[in-house]
Amino acid sequence: MNMTEMGEVVAYLLRYRSAERAPGGGRKRRPAREGQLSERDVCALIDAASDLEREALRDFLAGQGLRLKAFESGDYPGIAPGSRYYALLPDPELEQPPLFTRDPVFEALKLRQESRAELAQWYLQLWLLMHTLLYTRYNRALSDVSRYQEATFSGVELAELLREQLETLRGLGEAAPEASRALLEERGEDISRRVRAFIELQVRAGLLDALRESGEASAAESDGEGGEIFQQTLLGALESEQIGMHQLAHLHALAGAEDSSTQASQEVAS
Repeated sequence: MNMTEMGEVVAYLLRYRSAERAPGGGRKRRPAREGQLSERDVCALIDAASDLEREALRDFLAGQGLRLKAFESGDYPGIAPGSRYYALLPDPELEQPPLFTRDPVFEALKLRQESRAELAQWYLQLWLLMHTLLYTRYNRALSDVSRYQEATFSGVELAELLREQLETLRGLGEAAPEASRALLEERGEDISRRVRAFIELQVRAGLLDALRESGEASAAESDGEGGEIFQQTLLGALESEQIGMHQLAHLHALAGAEDSSTQASQEVAS
C-alpha cells in the first residue's frame, strides 16, 4: 500500500467509518464512487498491507485522533465466516479531530435561533432516550456489544419516549433543572423534526442502519414521524461501549457511591 492508496483508504474510512470484507446481513458491498475506492478494494488493501505499512496507517490515523480496529467472524455475531470487519473509532486517549466536532449536530437540530447550549440539551436527551431503547429495555449493558443485532427501535417509539420525558419535566414545575427548561418550549412539529434529524445524523455516522417500515408506518406518516425500524450497527455498539468506558465511567462511580450510601443508611436504620 503506497501513500496514494493509504490516502484513499483513509478517505473511505472517514466517509463510512467501517468496512467489511464480506458484509453480513444481506448488505451489498459499497461500490466505488468518483474519487473513492470500493469497499472491496479498501479491505483488500488493508488485508494485503505489510507490517510496516499497517504501522504507517496506524500512525497516520493516530495523528488525527483515530484508531482502526479489526474484528474476525468469531469476535461478534453478524460478521460472516472468513470475513473481517474494520471499524474506525476515535481514540479516547487522543484529542478528537474536526470530524467529530459538534457543528453537524447543531446544524441538524436547529429549528429557529436556539443557542448551542439548548441544542446540546436536545441532542443529549435524544441520545439518552435512544440508548434507553437500545439498552435499558433489552436489559443490556453498554459492554454487551455482541447483542447489537437485537437492538432496534422506530422513530415513533423515540418520539413518544421524548414526549413522555418532556411531560415528566413539565410536571416538575420549578423543580425542573434550569438547563432542561428550554426543552419545554417546543411547538407544533418540533419533536417530529428533531427526532427525524437526530436519527438521520446517527445513520450518516454509521451508528444505525435503516431496516424496514413498521406496521405503524402509515399512521405515523400522518404526523410526520415515520415508522421506519432502525438497528444499531456493530460500529454503533463499539462506540457506545467506548463512551461508557471512557466518557461515562465517572457516572458509574457516582452510582456505586449512592448505592453504598443507601445500603449504609438502611443498615443504620435497622
